[in-house]
Amino acid sequence: MGNAVLKSLKKSLIPTVCALGIGFSASTQAITRYQSELHEAQWLLSGDIFSCSLSHPIMSYGEGNFIKNAGEPMKFILNPGNEKLGPGNVYIISQAPNWSPGLKPETLDVLSYPGYGMTVEVGGKVAERMLTSLNKGLHPILAGSAWESGRETIEVVLTNINFAPAYNEFRRCMAGLLPVNYDQIARSAVLFPENGVLLSNRMKDRLNLVALYVSNDPSVEYIYIDGHTDSLGSRRDNRELSKIRAEAVTAYLLERGVEVEKIISRYHGERYPTIDNKSRSNRERNRRVTIRLEKFD
Repeated sequence: MGNAVLKSLKKSLIPTVCALGIGFSASTQAITRYQSELHEAQWLLSGDIFSCSLSHPIMSYGEGNFIKNAGEPMKFILNPGNEKLGPGNVYIISQAPNWSPGLKPETLDVLSYPGYGMTVEVGGKVAERMLTSLNKGLHPILAGSAWESGRETIEVVLTNINFAPAYNEFRRCMAGLLPVNYDQIARSAVLFPENGVLLSNRMKDRLNLVALYVSNDPSVEYIYIDGHTDSLGSRRDNRELSKIRAEAVTAYLLERGVEVEKIISRYHGERYPTIDNKSRSNRERNRRVTIRLEKFD
C-alpha cells in the first residue's frame, strides 16, 4: 500500500464507533486508512452549463466525486480502483482532523454496500453535508469492513487540504447550470382546457425551459411539436383545433429564439389519445401539445 496507508495498523476504532453508536463489531482490531498525502492532495474542477464535478484522487484507493447535474440534486460518488472495501454497511462520518481535537465525530448516513468493487453513491442532503463539512475544515470519512477480513476496518478519507479554492470555483460552476437537463426536457406536454387554444403562464414557463435548453445545446437537431384533442366534437373540427394548438406552441418557441429549421409541427385531431376518452379527467390528458427533442446520433 506504500505511503498511501497512514499507520495501517492503528489503534482500535472501538472508542470512535462506540461514541458514534455505528455498530462495528467489538472484535475490530485494525484500521487501514486511505488518504492523500498533504503535499499531493488535489481537488479538481470540471464543468459546463450541463454538469459540474469536483473530484478528489485518493491515493492507492480511487477517486471521490461531488457531482451536480443540471436540474438534479447533488451527489457524491466514490469510485474504487480496487476491492478493498467489502460488503456490508458503509458509514459516512464527519470528523475533525487530528490537529483539531475536541470535536466529536458525527455519522451523516449509513449505506448498504454490496462490495465487489462497486461505487458508493451518496445522494442529496448527505452529499451537501459532506461538502459543508469539508468547507468547515472537517474530514468526511467513508468507513466499512475490509474485503479480506471483517476484523479490519477500511477508512477512505476526503481531506480538506487545497479544498477551499476548488470549492469556490465549484459553487460558481453550479450557479451557472441550466435549470433542467436533457432527460427532463426531451419529452414535454402542455395541456389545454376544453376548446382552448391560448397558452397559459404555466404553459409558457414550460416552453421557456424548452427554448432555454435548445438554445444552449447545439446537439438538439429537431423539435417535434404534435397537436391533439379529445374525442368531443367532429373529427374535422378537432383536426383544426389541434392545428391551432400546435401553431400556438410553435409560434411561442419561435418568439423565444428557437430556430425555425429545427421545428417540425404536426397535428392529429383526436387520433393517438394517450388514454381513452371515457371520463372527464382522461379527456383533459388528451387535450395536449407534445414537444419532443431529438439529438444528433
